[in-house]
Amino acid sequence: MSDRETTLRVSRLRAEALHLMGIYGEVDFDTKDGTWLHIPNFPLPKGWNWNVVSILIDIPDGIPGYPSRAPEWFWTNKSLRTGDGQPIGHFFTNNANDAKYAADGWGHFCVHLNEWSPRSGANWTSGHSLVTYLNLIRMIFRDQQSLRSR
Repeated sequence: MSDRETTLRVSRLRAEALHLMGIYGEVDFDTKDGTWLHIPNFPLPKGWNWNVVSILIDIPDGIPGYPSRAPEWFWTNKSLRTGDGQPIGHFFTNNANDAKYAADGWGHFCVHLNEWSPRSGANWTSGHSLVTYLNLIRMIFRDQQSLRSR
């Protein structure tokens, strides 16, 4: 991957992080390579064993990388459960993909999008972005029934 692509991705993440700070407060991101974005205080709706969790989003960095490619993984507190203690479907805490963050207390959700249409430059807010990805994450947490392990 070229330095230019990395610079463009980091610049885009900076713009999105500034926007997200207005929604979630504190937001951190990888200022060197642009491979992650972290929201330490993501509010959850009722029905979970936590009121607030940390969210860590893996940012695709290949060719093509973000924003051309949508994120597919987000990480949150490994101990997350429904309010009645039930495990969650599509939430992984112990497999090969977890080795990267599992030791630090993270589990991950795998979210594959059917449609991803980002915009570039100053028009980034009119297309898909981390803002729309986080809106999807909020919907996932609201739709708890579909996440129950069967």
